[in-house]
Amino acid sequence: MPINFKLLFSAVLLLGLLAIPVFSFQPSGGVLMLDGEDDYAILPFAEHGYILPRNTDEFTVEVWFYPKTEAKLEPEKSNIILSQQVRFGLLPDNSCRGRIVEKDEVCFYGTAYLEGAAAHGVRSHRAIIKKDQWNYMAVIFTDSTFYLAYNDQIVNIGKRDLLNVIEGDLRFPEWFKNFCVGGFAKKELVQRIPYFHGEIDAIRFSDIARYDLPADVGTSPFEPPHRFSDDKHTLALWDFNDKEGADRFEDESGNGYTLIGMNGAATSRALAVNPANTSITTTWGQIKLEARDIPFSD
Repeated sequence: MPINFKLLFSAVLLLGLLAIPVFSFQPSGGVLMLDGEDDYAILPFAEHGYILPRNTDEFTVEVWFYPKTEAKLEPEKSNIILSQQVRFGLLPDNSCRGRIVEKDEVCFYGTAYLEGAAAHGVRSHRAIIKKDQWNYMAVIFTDSTFYLAYNDQIVNIGKRDLLNVIEGDLRFPEWFKNFCVGGFAKKELVQRIPYFHGEIDAIRFSDIARYDLPADVGTSPFEPPHRFSDDKHTLALWDFNDKEGADRFEDESGNGYTLIGMNGAATSRALAVNPANTSITTTWGQIKLEARDIPFSD
């Protein structure tokens, strides 16, 4: 029986493409490690105020993060990735109204505190990501419109003219106004204990709405940036490529927003890819294991 080599080549090529993940990410350097107990990083409000200035009418806040597996989010705790004028966090499964269908999925949210001439309020959206993998998340705001980008999707939740700038002074106690990554201080004063268990690769604040944004309300495809760079629109940038074990995380924007690691929050060693290993699956597996100090062998 003659072999159709063109058909065979097409089949092999298709199988090869199917083996490559549709969405993946590899850290290029150090990461901030948080154990989910009592550690966090803080930018004290008393020294630095807010990162986004009052009356900022467009901005982008984005992060690459790796949430680690937990049985279930406990009701007496609040899983917070970062918080201040913009907040990212994880929620119990039922918060996504039955859309969790796989055991490695988790509900998450992005929120921005906004105001207008005669109003103030919150714009927020929830979606689903996966635990035990790197995820991208961004809140983008422009022209009174809120966008939430996550991995390879972006959602336009619509325009609301009453809220057109970032809230210039949060209506919270002074200690709650600190910018924090993970949990934060004064835990005895909050109803639910804040924490985050996982790794953070990079965080960037910008005073522009970055990326091509969909005009229509709803979900559209999105291609996240795999690296954050500093430019004239960068207000703060932490890449956590500080030396291993550092508990002071420098702001690469040059604006002096040095994050302080508390209760053991520190950077891990740089994550290395084995150049001799050509398997995408194996290489990514090695990165994940090295991040956890687990010996690897193929």
